[in-house]
Amino acid sequence: MAVEITSSDIFTPGQLTMHSKIFAGPGAGKTHFLVENVKNIVTTHPYVANSRARKVLCITYTNAAVDEIVRRLDRYADSVEIYTIHGFIIEHIIKPFQQDLREIISEEFGIAVDGKGKITSQVEGVGILHGVDKAEIFKYIANKTAETAELNYSKKIMGDVQVKITDYLQDAVSFAAKKAVEKLTASSKIADTHILLIKAYIWSVVKKLTHDEILYFGYRILERNHTALYATRVKFPFIFVDEFQDTNPLQTMLIKLIGAKSTTIGIIGDIAQSIYSFQGAKPSQFADLAMNGERELAQYVINDNRRSTANIVNFCNYLRQSDSNVSQCSRKPYPDDATKLKTEAKKVHFIIGESDIAKSQIAEIIADGGVVLTRTWAAAFSYIRGITPGQVDCLKKIYNSYYTSPIDLRRDIEEHNFVTWVKAFKCIFGLWDGYRTGAFIDILKAFSIYVDIDHKKITPKSISLIKKLSGNLFAGLNENTTDKTTALVIENFNALILEEQYSELKDVLGAGFKIPVFADADRDDLKANVLSLNWQTSYKLFTEVFSAGSKYMTVHQAKGLEWEKVVVSLIPNKASNKDNITLDVMYNNPCLLEEQAAQEFTRMYYVACSRAKEDLYIHLPNGFSSSVIGNAIGAFTEKSGQRIEYEII
Repeated sequence: MAVEITSSDIFTPGQLTMHSKIFAGPGAGKTHFLVENVKNIVTTHPYVANSRARKVLCITYTNAAVDEIVRRLDRYADSVEIYTIHGFIIEHIIKPFQQDLREIISEEFGIAVDGKGKITSQVEGVGILHGVDKAEIFKYIANKTAETAELNYSKKIMGDVQVKITDYLQDAVSFAAKKAVEKLTASSKIADTHILLIKAYIWSVVKKLTHDEILYFGYRILERNHTALYATRVKFPFIFVDEFQDTNPLQTMLIKLIGAKSTTIGIIGDIAQSIYSFQGAKPSQFADLAMNGERELAQYVINDNRRSTANIVNFCNYLRQSDSNVSQCSRKPYPDDATKLKTEAKKVHFIIGESDIAKSQIAEIIADGGVVLTRTWAAAFSYIRGITPGQVDCLKKIYNSYYTSPIDLRRDIEEHNFVTWVKAFKCIFGLWDGYRTGAFIDILKAFSIYVDIDHKKITPKSISLIKKLSGNLFAGLNENTTDKTTALVIENFNALILEEQYSELKDVLGAGFKIPVFADADRDDLKANVLSLNWQTSYKLFTEVFSAGSKYMTVHQAKGLEWEKVVVSLIPNKASNKDNITLDVMYNNPCLLEEQAAQEFTRMYYVACSRAKEDLYIHLPNGFSSSVIGNAIGAFTEKSGQRIEYEII
């Protein structure tokens, strides 16, 4: 039975001698609990406080969460190392124990990797072969095999060749006995004789590991190199792992291996927020965790919720009623009196149907700072204010064209700019923003996407020419322009820059400067859809959707975030029926503990609803009966005593 604690509790020296598992729901103050306990350890516990070499290790799920913990630790951060699990393995296992990595690759796969250059991780958001000319891979294969037949594998399927992690997890002994090629998964389009050669090129020439391979080799290095394992335990006497419900089996095995001796492990998580089954995460990884070694695993629960109103918390409790581990209670204070708990909360709002009135209500919520959370990006695009169904369809087709690609289009627009048309759109929007605001530095930043500008070459004349060009290019454009496509504006720029009157700009931008919209490898269907995006739609995509402060998100992107107003619009996948559930069934009997698709859908619904702080709006499809809501909530209130005020609007 778990001991109830609060997010302000600090573990005693006695508690720090045991491993700990903390059940904590949304808004419970998990990060606050973790940070305050880490501060206590680094200032009072002799293992860390009296040593410059020993540190506390914090592992969390995303880079954003890493940054948040670093920010909160502030001056204490020198005694703490904070990573994602992949970051930790790369920095503390893969990089320092390269010889072990090479030996494992040689012994298990027969691939020799020379000692020049370190093997490291693929870049997030792009394929492992990004920047590699596939002709070089074909040449490598031809040299090794003396084959003369022309090859035409895509970089995508070659990059997908990787260690069969699932086979290893099922039976490590039988996995070890397999032939090298049988230990790799690959597309059926790749000849069996080429699989090992492609992997050999990636490991020995590109020197990159996939994200799953980082976990595999990290675990294997610690498993076989006792010195590496001992060094890890000595350096990190305490390890805290946040969002443990999102870990996959290999991560769990690695943490248990380290925690079998010396190191104290603290894991924090929430079964009801396990929504990453496609990455191998399972609720049971957290629920059933038992540590190796002699020390006990103490269990705790934080039932407080400091994020949401009582009605929202009670509604979320209704969704997670099958879980007896956690039953949250709202501790959201009045804004003007932090000591007084809020007992009266706004109603949960249900919007049913696709009428103009319903759409208008949702548009007003978004305009008032609300955020829409959906199952997929295709569904999210449908809620973007002010764009036509035809433009929504274009966005869906563009996004779906990257479905089987290693490119994460959202991240490319937000961060990377690897995709050619994304770079082009980013540049033209940057030029426009600089033109509108008069901020010349923004114009230079836009050009810097393509060229390294020598600021010494910027003269009053060149500034004047750029402003003149911008005035001619953007005349009549505004955020709601729909009669021009973004590609046409870029085409106009490329034509203007060639005019004699702007010839002096070549000293700043280089001769023949232009903004290319597409790469040679881009498919015709992608080009057609990108060319169809009008200025208004594409500007919204870059500034309101795939951007910081987005008003439209999938549940997976929203995890860990919170907003005052949230519109939840999650519908089971009807096309394939892979969710094996309907909304009626979910509302009548919400279950989320097991590992079936239907229960993961319920967990996604729970995560989405728990993002709301003040106002929760739930958008339900046409034909959904309001009586289902009334009967289900009424039965829960009678059974639990938790009242939920709601309204159908």
